[in-house]
Amino acid sequence: MIRATTGGVLKSYRANLMNSFIGMNKSRDTVLSQRIFNSFAEDPAAAAKAFRLRKSRMTVNSQHAICSDTLKKYQTAYSCLQSMDEALDTETASPLNTIKGMTQKWLNDPTGDAREQLTKALDQMSQILVQDMNQKYGDNFIFAGADGHNVPFEIKDNKLYYRGVPVDAAVPKVILGKDGNPMSIDPATNQITPAVNPNDVVYVKLDTSALIKASDYNDLVDAGEPLPNVAWADPGAGKIQFFNAQGEIVDNDTYTGTGDDIYYLNMDKAETMTTKEYNAQKLDAEKLEYLKNEKHYVDIGLGFQENEKGELIPSSGFNAALNGINFFGCGLDEDGDPKNIYSLVQKMTQLSNSVPEGSEWGGSVWDEFDRLVGKLETASSNFKTEFTNMAASTTKLENNEQLLEDNFYNLQEQYAAIEDVDMVDSITSFIWAQYCYNAALKVGNSVLSESLMDYLN
Repeated sequence: MIRATTGGVLKSYRANLMNSFIGMNKSRDTVLSQRIFNSFAEDPAAAAKAFRLRKSRMTVNSQHAICSDTLKKYQTAYSCLQSMDEALDTETASPLNTIKGMTQKWLNDPTGDAREQLTKALDQMSQILVQDMNQKYGDNFIFAGADGHNVPFEIKDNKLYYRGVPVDAAVPKVILGKDGNPMSIDPATNQITPAVNPNDVVYVKLDTSALIKASDYNDLVDAGEPLPNVAWADPGAGKIQFFNAQGEIVDNDTYTGTGDDIYYLNMDKAETMTTKEYNAQKLDAEKLEYLKNEKHYVDIGLGFQENEKGELIPSSGFNAALNGINFFGCGLDEDGDPKNIYSLVQKMTQLSNSVPEGSEWGGSVWDEFDRLVGKLETASSNFKTEFTNMAASTTKLENNEQLLEDNFYNLQEQYAAIEDVDMVDSITSFIWAQYCYNAALKVGNSVLSESLMDYLN
């Protein structure tokens, strides 16, 4: 015979009550955390999959933030460039408020009545364009390439500089030997020789105006007229150095051209420069070339991978650098004229100021100004090309931002399907567990009581 005591019943009751309490707490934790499991041990397979999804979601979220910030930078840049485009073009309600419109008015003002006012207005507008290129997005300069902390454009002595480098920097065209190295000239004899001592080298800058046709030179000899001072290859032998139309040295013995396409170098017009000057200009040109192609890649969800050499694969990142000189232009063209919009305007204003106020254009001055207007139109066309390319990049960023948002929501849905609970079921379970626990408490308080046997034991 088994004797049931109140103490034994209470012991069993307390154990069952504790189980009810634990179940209620577990249901409550599920409702509060809204998660099916809270530890890896509860469901290892689901937890591992959820971890991968969570990592992917964090990566996409980071890429979206970078893409969104880059897009806002590009949208700000687009607004700046759009105002510059309107200032350059004549397709506006008031053509005289544009650089192109003012230059056309300039050319159509032969008496020069408004030339001084137009000169000042054009100069001021070019200054405003430079200021537009120095706009900032947040704390960074938009058009400073990969260096957003320092102002990109500066004007010193009416010359424009981009990050400390002259925008008109170019490798000087000098006489080159057959080995491709610059050649020096002896000012006393005009003899061109290979460069030996760099400290003593004087390079001769090539200029189309300094080249004289051999046939014209021979005509002067036949006529007995004074001869220009030309460069001699061998003064002792009386040989004159030959050049082609591009200013390249020609071998006298093997050249098959005629006297109409072979030239001498007129030293009365040719300019010379020292090795130090040549190297300084060459270095500036190399810096400018580097700044033109400077890149700053960011991860916007295109892969962002490196090759076997540890170098970033360009197609896997997005180049967020906006190099201002690619829009404004830099360097010199084949005619030795600047490609930069500001420099061209300054050259035009100097030419205009050379004509007294109220005086008519001279034929040569008008032709030169008209030639520079054509150069300015070319620079403006290049600006429009870069502007169009940047607009296409902006569209690409917008599409990519939307794609990242879609990816994030898809990952969120997959993640929720693994970890998130059905709140209706979890709340129902919690309420039922709480009801059972409260019922157990009530039963224990109202029914159970100690008997005489509990006291005797």
